[in-house]
Amino acid sequence: MQQRAELQRRLIKLWSEKLGVPTVTAGDNFFALGGDSLLAADLLMDIYEEFGIEIDAAVLFLKPTIADLLDEVSTA
Repeated sequence: MQQRAELQRRLIKLWSEKLGVPTVTAGDNFFALGGDSLLAADLLMDIYEEFGIEIDAAVLFLKPTIADLLDEVSTA
């Protein structure tokens, strides 16, 4: 459980930095916060660099919240 909380914290930090939004929650939608396809590609590269996990871009479009994406990161 603690590992999952740490993953969530790190994802929130990545999203906040990428989107330039000071406050991000696990339920926030990446695209509603101003994300677009180019930022999504950058974010996925950041996730790869941070966690060593490749996530297909389609996954972010289908699971646009940290809460949803956390399942992908924690099971990879």
